[in-house]
Amino acid sequence: MTRRTGNATSDDIYTVVAHWRAGGISGDFCAQETTNPTPGQTARFPEWIDIPILQAMTSLGITSPWQHQVDAWNSIAAGRATVIATPTASGKSLAYIVPIVARLLSRPSARALLLFPTKALARDQESTIRRFIDLCGADLKTVVYDGDTPGDVRRKARTEAHIIITNPDMLHTGILPHHTAWAQFWAGLTHVVVDEMHTYRGIFGSHVANVVRRLQRVCGFYNARPIFIGCSATIGNPGELGEALFGAPTTLIDKSTAPTGTRTFVLFNPPVVDPVMGIRASAHRIAARMGADLVLAGVTSLIFCQTRRGVEIVLRYLRDKVRQNGGDPGRIRGYRGGYLPLLRREIETALQQGDVDAVVATNALELGIDVGALDAVLLCGYPGTIAATHQRAGRAGRRQSPSLAVLIAGNAPLDQFLAREPAYLLHSTPEVALVQPDNVTILLAHLRCAAFELPFATTDRFGTLGIEDTDAALSCLTAESDLVLRNGRYHYIGSAYPAAQVSLRDVGNPVVVVQQESGEPLAEVAWRAAHFELFDHAIYQHEGETFEVQRFDPAASKAWVSPVPPVYYTTAVAQSRIAPLATHATTDGPGGTIFIGDVSVVENVVGCKKIKFRTHENLGYDEVSLPPLQMETEAVWVQLHEHALRDWPPDITPLALDGLRHALHQVTALRLMADPRDIATLLQGPHLDAPDAIHAETAALDPDATASPTPPPVTLYLYDTHEGGAGLMERAFASISLLFSDAQTLIRGCPCPDGCPACIGPLPVPAHHNLKDIAARIAAHLVVVHGD
Repeated sequence: MTRRTGNATSDDIYTVVAHWRAGGISGDFCAQETTNPTPGQTARFPEWIDIPILQAMTSLGITSPWQHQVDAWNSIAAGRATVIATPTASGKSLAYIVPIVARLLSRPSARALLLFPTKALARDQESTIRRFIDLCGADLKTVVYDGDTPGDVRRKARTEAHIIITNPDMLHTGILPHHTAWAQFWAGLTHVVVDEMHTYRGIFGSHVANVVRRLQRVCGFYNARPIFIGCSATIGNPGELGEALFGAPTTLIDKSTAPTGTRTFVLFNPPVVDPVMGIRASAHRIAARMGADLVLAGVTSLIFCQTRRGVEIVLRYLRDKVRQNGGDPGRIRGYRGGYLPLLRREIETALQQGDVDAVVATNALELGIDVGALDAVLLCGYPGTIAATHQRAGRAGRRQSPSLAVLIAGNAPLDQFLAREPAYLLHSTPEVALVQPDNVTILLAHLRCAAFELPFATTDRFGTLGIEDTDAALSCLTAESDLVLRNGRYHYIGSAYPAAQVSLRDVGNPVVVVQQESGEPLAEVAWRAAHFELFDHAIYQHEGETFEVQRFDPAASKAWVSPVPPVYYTTAVAQSRIAPLATHATTDGPGGTIFIGDVSVVENVVGCKKIKFRTHENLGYDEVSLPPLQMETEAVWVQLHEHALRDWPPDITPLALDGLRHALHQVTALRLMADPRDIATLLQGPHLDAPDAIHAETAALDPDATASPTPPPVTLYLYDTHEGGAGLMERAFASISLLFSDAQTLIRGCPCPDGCPACIGPLPVPAHHNLKDIAARIAAHLVVVHGD
């Protein structure tokens, strides 16, 4: 088959979609929306743009910039902190490259610092910036400074580089603590760019906000006042997020004037395969089927999966289908976190050069890496947020060509809710990104780092933290013997190098996956995720191949694997327990008492299921022994009054409660406009799974606790999955009655008779005793609790 890489026409895309709708694939087309192409709105170049930059723009084929680019240039040139929040492929990079290069050309001592969340994106942007500088005919040095940069290049970069491109992690551990070696760079620093700003949310964003505070302290020491520039995909609060990260008011540029091509968005629901349980066909299988149709029709495609395991499953299915139909499976690649840098760069290059027909990826390709011209994007399951859906869908048609995006709903309640209410997805405002830089754990960690870099005076502020609060936090560190107060200044006296002890992204070091036979590293897996993916005898999937974990050593942060035939994959079975540590507020009502406060969460992987490829048959269960993971975070919890449960059969009530828990998780993510992975739910109490464990866990956390003859009440927990919390629970507590009302609506709105995975989650037995109705009635009791 002759390929037309990146050149599909509207007719090509229409033909494939028409084939599906005519019965080429079974399922429901819940919504299809086509957006007509829009023209761009251009503007004249500002008068302060120099001739070399005009020549470079002409060489790029740009004779008139977009109006929003000119607005951004003028804002930055005026010295204002600026946030550019326009859609994918709207020219955000040139919006900051032009004013930075203009300053560097006019002032040779000027410097710029560019922060990207990933190494891959940093190196991708490096080539874009270098090309622009070359077209200007300028002698400006641009250097990527990360863990892969050779030592000799690093040394020269500190004094010779005009533009340093790095990531927050390297700035945190490798640059700020050694700022004296960068004195010339800091003295000339005029611009700081924080790209892909929407990724700096939750705990990661809270850390980065404190890294920026430390950066500003160091800049102040060298009398530099750089202009901060943020670039973001479409989110609900880009200006607010920029102010939280930069600690200052920002000018927001969020109206794109770039042209767009014809875009078709389809919401597809797989067919029901088990009417009794309400289970639909696997989204993975549908994605492979649709992907094969697109590839064989010459439509270059990107398939997003929610998990690494999903990538490997779809990759295997898709290659098999393309092979069976005479295509070349070698032109279909996987891409996800954990692949080693050389492999990722090879795949990125193949994409840009049109040597790939389809890529199956996690959100690692959601960011702005240049992937060339793509015609279609398939989303295997709802990504969790409207913003992420827009971002992924926008990866197709990046060059004004026609494009197709298909969201394939999974069996999860949130997916099925959106399949029944597509307008919510198509027309709702994207989510807000929250950061909480004053999270005590994070704040104290970065104050240690900041004191290591420069002493604090007792009258200093740390970012937007007031003088009194800063001094109180420093006094706390002094009491812990990390600092000493001498002559009105706090000095760091700890023995450890503080930045090395603070991870911006994860608890613990990443785990290296090693091939046992060769000893060669294969991939990296985040510390927490490794406990769920790399336990002994787990099946680990990489680039379409399967491996069995021979040994996992958490202390060494290594797992050794050997290749095995692809018979089954494994899923971890975990037990979680929560113990309240402190209560901040409560509210009472006839159905139960609701609390907000701090809790300790313990997760323990205790076993795994073996699931056969293709048939998804459960082949058995193995026990797993790993040390537990523990964190302290924020939670909202409901202690149910006994009379709220007495009307229901005792053998069915636990299942109904678990169904309510499942629905509450889904609607909370929607209502708070948060990623579902930022929130978790747990049910504890008598007559539930392992009821005695709650007593044991509480006693372990509180040595002074004594056993109570009264069994604890049934308690439903809603908690933040980030250490210390990211501010979500305050919003949940304020709207808890509305959340239970939404959960009731989700459950009652499902067309199943007695409960299914789309409303109350997967069930250990077929639904009976009107389980769905009981779950909804319990929710109704809790709506009355707040009555707001």
